[in-house]
Amino acid sequence: MAADSHAYAAAFCIVWTCALYFALKPFYLRRPRIWLSPAILVPTLTIGLLLTTDIPYGDYVADTHWLVWMLGPATVAFAVPIYEHRAIVRRHWLSLSLGVVVGMLVAVVSARVLAGLFHFSPTVSSSLMARSISTPFAMAVVEQTGGSTELVSLFTVITGLVGMIAGDVVLGLMHLSPVANGASLGASAHGFGTVRARQRGSEEGVVASLTMVLAGVLMVVVGPQFTHAVLAVFPY
Repeated sequence: MAADSHAYAAAFCIVWTCALYFALKPFYLRRPRIWLSPAILVPTLTIGLLLTTDIPYGDYVADTHWLVWMLGPATVAFAVPIYEHRAIVRRHWLSLSLGVVVGMLVAVVSARVLAGLFHFSPTVSSSLMARSISTPFAMAVVEQTGGSTELVSLFTVITGLVGMIAGDVVLGLMHLSPVANGASLGASAHGFGTVRARQRGSEEGVVASLTMVLAGVLMVVVGPQFTHAVLAVFPY
């Protein structure tokens, strides 16, 4: 009976998450307001569900972990529009590459400095240092740096949402080129920024996709070593 009950709960969690997302998405497409985004409403309503039904968070994560796994293929799929607009990449490869490197340096160092000022634990600090790339990349990094996959997922979502909201305001004041706008949104707000960049224009969307993927790959390749070096320089 216990096994049957767990199976029903697992099926319910999966159906709830998928059905809620597809039910809310049309409302967001008709009225693209940040508070109507499924990225906000689905987690909020799911938290309410878990509290009212007493489903443990660990069970929910275990039953829906394959949804997180699908973020990897979804991120790789951004390669399609990049390939279709590869001429843009060839024209701006140097500035984009430098921007990705500088963005990674600033994100990791600033996270470590702020974590030290607020006396965060090593686990929280390591999770914060990997938050400025898309979730699948960030989860791969924290597995090598001693962070928490649950925390880095939360920090990544918060970073993306804040970056997307603030990005429109800041970029509207700076009047940059579409390439610069796209690179800024992709580097600072990863998946959320890429979606917003695609809404602003195809060129911005392509550059944001490229920046997000490059930042993620770079962080996976050199991020763990760089993170340890930053920890050594800023031990607190």
